[in-house]
Amino acid sequence: MNHPGRAHTSLPYTQAQPVHYRPRVSVLDKELTTVSYHGLVNFLLLLLSASLVRLAIENYLKYGILVSIPGGGVPLRDWALTLAGLAAVVASLLAAYAIERSAVPAAPGRRAKDKEPAAGIGAGEKRTLLLHGANLACVLGLPSCITYFGIYQPALGTVVMATACIMFLKLYSLAATNFDLRRAYCLGDRRLSNDPLCHSRIAGGRLVVDGASGNSSSSSSSSETTQARPDPTPLATRASFSLHARALDSFRVSANDRIDAKADALPRPRARHRAATASETLRRVADAATSNPRLRTASGSDGDGDGDGDGDGDAISDDAASAPHRRRASGGLTPPPPSSAAPAAAGASPRLERPSRRAISYAVAYPRNVTLRNFGYFWLAPTLCYQPSYPRTAGPIRKSFLAKRLAEMAIMCAAMHVVIQQYAAPTLVGSVRAIDRHDLFGLSERVLKLSVVSAAIWFIGFYAIFHAGLNALAEVLRFADRAFYLDWWNSVDLAAYWREWNLPIHYFCKRHIMVPLISAPLSLPVGAGVLLTFLFSAIMHELLFGIPTHCLRGYSFVGMMLQIPLIQLTQWLVRLRGPESGLGNAVFWISFCIVGQPLGVVQYYYTWTKNNSQ
Repeated sequence: MNHPGRAHTSLPYTQAQPVHYRPRVSVLDKELTTVSYHGLVNFLLLLLSASLVRLAIENYLKYGILVSIPGGGVPLRDWALTLAGLAAVVASLLAAYAIERSAVPAAPGRRAKDKEPAAGIGAGEKRTLLLHGANLACVLGLPSCITYFGIYQPALGTVVMATACIMFLKLYSLAATNFDLRRAYCLGDRRLSNDPLCHSRIAGGRLVVDGASGNSSSSSSSSETTQARPDPTPLATRASFSLHARALDSFRVSANDRIDAKADALPRPRARHRAATASETLRRVADAATSNPRLRTASGSDGDGDGDGDGDGDAISDDAASAPHRRRASGGLTPPPPSSAAPAAAGASPRLERPSRRAISYAVAYPRNVTLRNFGYFWLAPTLCYQPSYPRTAGPIRKSFLAKRLAEMAIMCAAMHVVIQQYAAPTLVGSVRAIDRHDLFGLSERVLKLSVVSAAIWFIGFYAIFHAGLNALAEVLRFADRAFYLDWWNSVDLAAYWREWNLPIHYFCKRHIMVPLISAPLSLPVGAGVLLTFLFSAIMHELLFGIPTHCLRGYSFVGMMLQIPLIQLTQWLVRLRGPESGLGNAVFWISFCIVGQPLGVVQYYYTWTKNNSQ
């Protein structure tokens, strides 16, 4: 009897109904891409949390509370020498400013009068380069001597050496950039588009510049020569810059090159409400670009007439001559004129386009950038590459954003201090005993245990510095380009990691080391450029870690140079299994966080302990 309101469906031969009627795959099969693993991830995170809580309880029962007040027990001599080392670093910036002020030419186009070489590198320029070289040697040499021979505490020594290394890179970029700007100024090349060094070579130990291409006074012939040259393969066609020699085999510097294609491919800022999940910083950058065709710059010119940041007729701008009716620029990268092939749609809002490599255009012209204010901004700016002007956000500083970033940085630094003293220190002490007993299994257990602590410190430090710290600094300075890192945790090989986890370093190495080495007049092979780039990085790592620990035994140097074969290995795995296999990413985590970092920390701690126990 059928009940009212209830529908019954009768199937014929119910127990003979087919169950397997079409081909299907298992849920965990990689071909099935629509399944969410949210629940499994939650379980693994809970399991990891439970394991960490158990380790915390075990650590407390075994050692008690080991955390002390930061800086307690450090002798006053170390604090005094730390201040002396930081003072030496600041003095080098003032010395660089004095050198640049003395090198400013009397007037543009001086080469025709003074009969300087076609490349614009005369005796005065060589003297300036020698002075900069001596200053760079001092900015590394003095703090290194103070740290190695005077500072006992490795943490304070690391602060001094990190500051010295950062200043060294900044001053190198400042000297190299102004070297090019000064040559263009002396050659009368206001557009910075006809560099004689592009048509030069080294012959017999001397610089030889082709006459037709190196003559800046003949702009028409130079333009014809440039147009006659075949346009090489642009870097923009590649996914991103790679240190792999095979990937850079056909690399050339062309008009469409970009510093980093992946970073440039980040979403453009769009104006949204505050409740949206998009970055508030990007929204404010978009508002500034919409309201003003030129973003504000580091010089912060407000029409005060100090010559720091005006964008009048003397500014380096390709479209300045064709648009005299435009108002004075408040700085930034001057947008290039719109292409005739792609006219802007009627009624479309103005958009700040990134200039190509040869369309160099700054709102602050040389030598108006050679001011203490401009150099001081660059010293504090979260970048290692000097520019006469930078894009800046409009409006006042967001106090709530700044307070959040500062609070995050404080919390992360406190967490690092607790993890180091409570968990890393006992593990390192046990590793010293294992090395003394030649206990290989005990040492392996210590290294694996330290890998968890090392990875935690690494992630906490990365967030504290690259996200919280640099964003807070950029907010104070209204520095608009806040792409300080990319998604390095998804790196399928080590080359991707090294160019994505620290974009300021990546930009510096590419702009000031890699590209100049493989370009005229040196024109080195790409493999040689890769080797020299890693050699420079290895030396800087050895100074940064070896001097504070009083252990110049080449651990960091060897570790960095071993990255080259590891890059080849991970890229071979990617070509063999494909980037979606995750094998290259697994090798990256194993070689870097599970074995590399903890083993290096154990080596430095063991040497530091033995040196200070004698």
